[in-house]
Parts: sequence; structure tokens; C-alpha cells
Amino acid sequence: MQKRLYNEVDHVSRAAVSTFKEKILSLSQEDLWRLIDEITGGLGYTTDDRDVTRLIIYGSYIAWAEAVKPGFKVLEIGTGLGRTCYSVLSTALPSLYLTIDSSPEILAIALYRNPYPPFKEALLSPIVKICLCDATIAVHHIDDSFDHIIHDGGPNPNKNPALFSSNFLSKLVSLLRVGGTLSVFGSKNRRWQDRLYRELKALGLSVSSSPLPYSPVIVFRCVKE
Repeated sequence: MQKRLYNEVDHVSRAAVSTFKEKILSLSQEDLWRLIDEITGGLGYTTDDRDVTRLIIYGSYIAWAEAVKPGFKVLEIGTGLGRTCYSVLSTALPSLYLTIDSSPEILAIALYRNPYPPFKEALLSPIVKICLCDATIAVHHIDDSFDHIIHDGGPNPNKNPALFSSNFLSKLVSLLRVGGTLSVFGSKNRRWQDRLYRELKALGLSVSSSPLPYSPVIVFRCVKE
């Protein structure tokens, strides 16, 4: 039953995203990058250097890809262009990769005009199920447990604080099996880093931090004990 529901959500979401295809294909290259930066807050590149290698390295850190084992069920908050999805699928083959994003524009870019083709290919995998929805709403309609959860809510929690609220984090933890792992993109803001660390510890998780290479950004790696 659960698998059928995921398939239905994926079908409806991809169909909705496809209505933005023409708009995305009509954008100039400059406008395309401007929209990507506006929606995602930046993916770890600079205007002069959009090297895919750096993005893959950052994606692997954010996803905590090595924690994913074959057959795992993975939930991701924040699909973006699909770099974290690519990082996970390149490391192991989960049985399910459910990814949620609220932006039809960024999903349309990811699926129809992705500047990084390997990321697009990952999102086309049959094990990947896309959910176009506000994650703070979607998680309350999921009746399942996951082995690994990726919270890639963007580099600036001030832009969408609901994704980093104690209520939302608590719901994510409730969807994680005992012994499961959770990776949270903790931003580069020290106040948010401290706040998130306290929130995650208060939820009973074992928490460690891992800085992105050559970056002030912290990724929290958590285990549900």
C-alpha cells in the first residue's frame, strides 16, 4: 500500500512540475542561474567556478552518504537540483529515496534543464519518488519509518525557519527508526548552529558535527539511539 502511495505522489508531482517545463526552457542562461541561486540560496559554487566536483563533495557531506546502506529507505527534505540524491545513489542503492521540495521551479530545472546532468539522471531513477509539497505539511501524512533522513533545508534557516523548528525536527525524528541516522545541513550561521545542536540533543539524538571543507558551514550527523 505504501509503495503504491509513493508512486501516486511521484506521478502527480512530476506531472505538476512538467507544467513549468516551457517556462524553464525559455530562460536565458543568466536568468536560469539567477533563479537557481534565488531558490536554493547557493549550492557551494561561485559565479566564476561552478565545478561539479566541488558540488558532489559538498553533496556527499550534506547527505552523509556513507551512512546509507543497500536497501535503506531514505527520506530527503529539500530536493534542489538533486546533488544529494546523486551522492547517495552513487554510494549505495536504497530501496526507496523519497525527496520533498516545495518549489516547482527548482524541480523543473532539476528534471528538464539541470546544469549538472548526473544529478538529473539520479532523479530519474525508479527508486526516487518526488513529492512536490511543503515539507512541514508532507511529513504529517507519512506513515512510515526510514533508515536515513537528509535535511537539506538550505544554507539560510532564516529564509524558512519552519523547516528548522523544534516541531519539525521532532517529527523527522519520529519518522526515523531506532538506530537510524539523520543528517542536518546546519548552515554557516553560528547562532543557528548552536540552536540546532541544542534542539537535536534535546530530542535524544547522539549528535556530532562535520564542517564542509573550506567552509564555515556545519553538517550535524545524528543517530537515534
